[in-house]
Parts: sequence; structure tokens; C-alpha cells
Amino acid sequence: MKRTIPIILSVSFVFISFFSFSQRLNDEKAQLFATYLQNFDRLNQPEECFKNLKGIKKSFRKKAGKQVLIASHRGDHMEAPENSILAFKHAIDNGTNIVEFDIRNSIDDSLMIIHDGTINRTTFGTGKVEEMTYAQLRSFPLVNDYTQELTDSRMPTLYEALSALKGELMIDLDIKCDKIGEIYATVEQLKMFDQTIFFCDEADMDYVLGKNPKAYVMPRARSMEELEHLLRKYSPKIVHIDDSNFDIPEAVKLIRSIEPKCRIWANTLGNRDIMAINGNDAGIWELKELGIDVIQTDLPRHLSHLFCEE
Repeated sequence: MKRTIPIILSVSFVFISFFSFSQRLNDEKAQLFATYLQNFDRLNQPEECFKNLKGIKKSFRKKAGKQVLIASHRGDHMEAPENSILAFKHAIDNGTNIVEFDIRNSIDDSLMIIHDGTINRTTFGTGKVEEMTYAQLRSFPLVNDYTQELTDSRMPTLYEALSALKGELMIDLDIKCDKIGEIYATVEQLKMFDQTIFFCDEADMDYVLGKNPKAYVMPRARSMEELEHLLRKYSPKIVHIDDSNFDIPEAVKLIRSIEPKCRIWANTLGNRDIMAINGNDAGIWELKELGIDVIQTDLPRHLSHLFCEE
């Protein structure tokens, strides 16, 4: 990220009145972004151990429990709209190992990359994604979630997002629609099974593995009983847990006893990332110390630097 970017953002942040921001942006998020800009240099240090896709895949398969991989939540989006091609390109350029993005379908069955069920937050428009056509969804410019500035970015399709990331890093498909057949076909068309993780429910995982037993699926467990069931049923290469549902040391112990090479995914989203923006990385280091070896974050450049320097 060039140093001119934060300067431009800082100037725009100063000269656009805080009152107009607060019409769409709450005080807490505005203050968070202001703090982020103040600490930009610390949170965006140069990445010296960037890995190519070959290195990322090798680490993903072979080094569970030893090396932390960084997953970029909705792309690297502090200076770009979330789930945009620009956010994905920032992730490629700044040391991310995995990009996470969300898939929904339009009323005419286009697979679109957007987290929410509506376009209300990420554009200046309104409406449910599933009730809008591809053309309608593409007509709305995306908004930077932190500055609330309109951008030149538009909502990408799954094909466009995968094409932008092909050969670059691993991808977590957070599936928020019932189009697993179409999603699978798109991955198959682009020949990207070796870098794609399907994050979905059991029925969808069964579909994917029924067609390609070597595909990567990531179960999400919400209890110890469910965690054991998913581990024994799928023998996954990666599993998603979070500390709102688990005593993490107990969960990690169970995972390592059943699938020693399974990667363990957890999030710093929310409080842990906010602590880091304010200068306290303790919440991030705690996850590693507890045995988490894939961390999803809204600060991928910062975490990539922390674990590179370790």
C-alpha cells in the first residue's frame, strides 16, 4: 500500500464533516478508522516472508500446529470495499495466505460476492440480493465500509473473484446460498480445487466430496459433540471453531487427538482486532498460544507481519 493512500484518506476524513459520516457510520466505527489511520505505519509494515501459492499449499498440508496462516476476512478491506476485486488484490500484494469471501445468488441465479442478505450496508442502494437481478446488483457502486465513500468497485461474481485469485493464494468460499452445484461447477471450470476451501453445511460438504473426494471442505462446529462428529465423519484438513462456543484448549486437544494434521481456524474479528488497532496484540498472540494455526482477521497485513517476524 503506497503511503499516499493513508494521506489522501486522512485528508478526506478531516474535511468531510463528522456529522455527515454519522448518518451512515456510527461513532464507534468512525473512531476505529481514525485510530487505524493514526497507527497506519505500525499496522502496515512491509511483508518480508510473502509466500507464493505453492508455499502456502505446502504449509497448509504439512505443518498443522507449527506455522500460522493468515486469512483475510472479505479481502484486505480497510482501504477498499469489502468483498471487492480491489480488496482481493490488496490481499495478494500484502502477504495474506487465504482470502475469505461470501457467496449469494441473485434472482436470476448469478453467483455474487456479498456478505449481507441486502445491499443496504455495502452500497447506497436498498434491496435483498436474492430479489435483484445481476444487472441491478452491478448498477450500484460499492461503498468503503469505514470511510463511507463511494468507489469505482462493483459487486463481483464468483467467476470474477476466483479468476482474480487463481494461482495466487488459497480461498475460503463462505457459502450463503443453496447453489452448491453451480458453485462447484465454477470451481471445476477454473480448475481451482487445489486452492479452494468449501465452508458450508454438511449437505453441501457431502455434495462436494461425493463429486471430488480430494476437495477441501471446512466444517464449522458449535459444540464439542458436533466437533467430534465432524472430525470423524470428514477427516478434514481444516476445521472452524471460535471461542464463543468452545473452551479452545479443550477443543484443540480433541482435534489433535483425532486429526493431528488438521488445521484449526479461529477469528480475531471484533475485540481482538480492535485491541490490535489500539496497540495491544495480546489477543492475537493468545490464539496462537492456544494452538490456533489459521487466523481470520480484518488486519491481514498486521498479522502477516507479526507472524513473519516471529
